[in-house]
Amino acid sequence: MERLTLDVNGAFDPAAGGLARADLDALAAPARAAFDGFEARRRAGEVGFADLPADAAAAEASRALAAELGRRFENLLVLGIGGSSLGGRAVLGALCHPFHNLLPQDRRGGLRVFFPDNSDPATFAALLDTVDLERTCFATVTKSGGTAETMSQHMVLRERVVARFGEEGYRERCVLVTDPQRGVLRQIAADERLRALPLGASIGGRFSVLSPVGLLPAAAAGVDTAALLAGAAELEARCRSGAVLENPALLYAAVLHLLDVRRGRRLHVLMPYADALRDLGDWFVQLWAESLGKNPGTGPTPIRAVGATDQHSSLQLMMEGPHDKVVTLVRVAEPRAELTIPLPAGYARHPDLAYLGGHTMGELLEAERRATGAALRKNGRPTISIELPRLEPRTVGQLLMFLELATAYAGGLYGVNAFDQPGVEAGKRYAQGLLGRPGYEKYRDELLGAPAADPALVLG
Repeated sequence: MERLTLDVNGAFDPAAGGLARADLDALAAPARAAFDGFEARRRAGEVGFADLPADAAAAEASRALAAELGRRFENLLVLGIGGSSLGGRAVLGALCHPFHNLLPQDRRGGLRVFFPDNSDPATFAALLDTVDLERTCFATVTKSGGTAETMSQHMVLRERVVARFGEEGYRERCVLVTDPQRGVLRQIAADERLRALPLGASIGGRFSVLSPVGLLPAAAAGVDTAALLAGAAELEARCRSGAVLENPALLYAAVLHLLDVRRGRRLHVLMPYADALRDLGDWFVQLWAESLGKNPGTGPTPIRAVGATDQHSSLQLMMEGPHDKVVTLVRVAEPRAELTIPLPAGYARHPDLAYLGGHTMGELLEAERRATGAALRKNGRPTISIELPRLEPRTVGQLLMFLELATAYAGGLYGVNAFDQPGVEAGKRYAQGLLGRPGYEKYRDELLGAPAADPALVLG
């Protein structure tokens, strides 16, 4: 069976300022405790993301609804933000054609899928002016039903759709993904007779990619979601040990944790050498940051980079800046496509170009990855390597589950709850107070009562 491979040797390289095996040995008991703590919460029904691959009913409901929408429409707008958007976008970015939405219908194999994500009115207005509403459906994704950014998009789009197609046309075009029992969106589903997929109480937004949150847009775009879930199940099965050298996700969490607390490597760079994993990097940033950043002494900062693009930008800082980074290099062994580099006759006399002739672009990218890793380590920077045989649903499912489990285990190692986000909620309360939400007046008053700005520090 082809599967994800984790190699942490670059994190133990003495030349890279890496760890000693004794550091890992000393973490064996805390790592097992982190594993046991996660499993206890899982058995208690508090945390459910690792069990999603076995939820056949949710997977089938997502596929069936996607198929129904695909028979009637051409465009799917996914209205969600953060974990309600990033996971689906990551899956489509990894597994669909790089220009999926530009392909003709007979080549796409599914709907065109758009993730407006943010509530920037310029972006959302431009999207609504671009797509044909006659051929467009939309999925509103918010577990609570009260996410201001998502519901503002929903209400704007609802008004346009009802005005043009009536209430029945709205019901045909709108589906929801929300809590199965509670929340304002669940009530709206009942009041407006809308189709709704459930997002269980034990599934947090940033851990929801393998739930209907990610499966609906993936299936709508033509992704084999059964294989995606099968790969996730395979990786989860590999991680049923509390021994750090038997569980790849636990090893990854342990090494990153040790590099942080023992070596001051507080910036964790995920650098895939595949454009298709660019959006997955954004998903990882939310997963790692929102799960682990819970107090001033805890919170490694995740950074998304892409090879070889960022070799021409942020690599300079990684290579010669502060010794506070560890870089995870992600390799895809077999690229989805390959191109041989030709050598025109007039170019052969230029040594700076002639050496490229006859190689493939995949060979160039792989040489860049290997060279970057070696140069980082030689310059005192530890690295970690993840390899996927190829980008296909099964291996991408493995990678998603690997990173989710590693995040959960890291929470245990840091002694924080990886499944809440109190800091995010604080900002939301101020914003909702400013907009006049009942019961939030004290937050508005606190914000408006802040000391006046010093005009000398404002330049216009």
